[in-house]
Amino acid sequence: MTTKTATKVRDRVAATRARQAAAGLVQVHLPLPADIVAEIDRLKLQRGISSRAPIMEEAIRLLIETNRA
Repeated sequence: MTTKTATKVRDRVAATRARQAAAGLVQVHLPLPADIVAEIDRLKLQRGISSRAPIMEEAIRLLIETNRA
């Protein structure tokens, strides 16, 4: 990758992260067992979405709501 290309990629990533931060979003990275990721990917395909993020958000919200009692 050339320096010019690397700079463009870095700028694009920085802009995306800035937009996400402005929207109140925070990046979270965590290792997951392969079987869980496979199930998330199955749901992703079933729903016709291109990202795992909505599935993860829904699962986390459900867990929080269930334990909020």
